[in-house]
Amino acid sequence: MQKVLSYSKATIKPFIGGCVVFGIIGLLTGWSPNASFFWETLRSGFLTALIWVGNGALSNEVKISWTDYPVKRLLISLLLTIVVTLFIAVFVDVVFTLLRYGHLPRRVFALQPGFYWSLLLITFVISMFLHGRSFLLSYRQAIVEQEELKRANLASKYESLQNQVNPHFLFNSLNVLSNLVYKDADLSAKFIEQLAQVYRYVLEAQDKEVVSLVSEKEMLESYLFLLKIRFGDQLLVELDVEAEASDALPPLSLQMLAENAIKHNIVSRRKPLKLVIKKEGNRIIVRNNFQPKQQEQTSLGVGLNNIRQRYALLSDQLLEINEGPDYYQVSLPVLKITEYAHSDR
Repeated sequence: MQKVLSYSKATIKPFIGGCVVFGIIGLLTGWSPNASFFWETLRSGFLTALIWVGNGALSNEVKISWTDYPVKRLLISLLLTIVVTLFIAVFVDVVFTLLRYGHLPRRVFALQPGFYWSLLLITFVISMFLHGRSFLLSYRQAIVEQEELKRANLASKYESLQNQVNPHFLFNSLNVLSNLVYKDADLSAKFIEQLAQVYRYVLEAQDKEVVSLVSEKEMLESYLFLLKIRFGDQLLVELDVEAEASDALPPLSLQMLAENAIKHNIVSRRKPLKLVIKKEGNRIIVRNNFQPKQQEQTSLGVGLNNIRQRYALLSDQLLEINEGPDYYQVSLPVLKITEYAHSDR
């Protein structure tokens, strides 16, 4: 109902404009202001209003993206514009002939063919204006979304790099390494290798919109290896992710969720932290037992919110959070890497 009212209001200005323009042209060309002049002026107003609103609605309802398929969108829109314009012209012609004479015209195209050609030409110009406006609005929206995604990626980069390069992480990693050097040279070498893998991934993935789930899982395995060396049996991890080649996630999403679980929960021998990361259908589930620290570390407050915002920009699928008295769970939608230009394909 609201849409009908909106279209009704939108016809007022083009109706008045059509009547005024036709009336001025008619008077300038010597047409006497008689009944015939009145009917033709009224018909021109209705014709202008219906063509303007009809093609405007058509421009909004065609769902083909201007930014992704501009030529296809233009050709389909022009074809539909011609069909809609001719339909409206014949409809108005028939209706006004009935109202004026009480019977249908002997032929559908009661006016001269030149009228329809001129009408199509005028409509073509108006349509180009509407389609050009639609293209510019879509292009501007795409630029705005790209800039928002860049800002979100910068925030994610800052959060991820802070989690990895902050003094606590470096101190803990180097402290574990210093103890390993004297106890197990092979394990020390493995620790250094995995630590390098984590940092290499951060540097490579920080400028991408999405990364493959395969590479994200490999990075997570390296990161969890470091955590297991640090916490031992205090951290219990179950990783069950069968990734397809086309599966994708925003970069460092799983690392950020694992880091949040460590940051905000007790990890001890008496209370080991159980972290489960698995794929269920088209979602990744990250779940941990809920045992919050009494004094949590200071957080930037952009971890989960940042991931949520990036999903909002990349997809219509949403991040889901479920909480219970003894668990905390985050569910991430799995994206498809082929749908994004800036990825690690």
